[in-house]
Amino acid sequence: MKLNPYLAFDGRCREAFEFYEKALGGKIAFIQTMGESPMAANTPPEAHDRVMHVTLQAGDQVLQGADSP
Repeated sequence: MKLNPYLAFDGRCREAFEFYEKALGGKIAFIQTMGESPMAANTPPEAHDRVMHVTLQAGDQVLQGADSP
């Protein structure tokens, strides 16, 4: 069985996934901030750097996450 965990953070998602990338020997395959998303115009400016979605590939495993509002 293969699990696909989705982790929630409060503003430190990028930092956590950069750590996981090094610790697990993986690669961040996708990352998008709130400010880069189609929702950017409806997002408060202070939230633009928060991660809307990130995917880390480590071997045949996937770890995903985001900063929760």
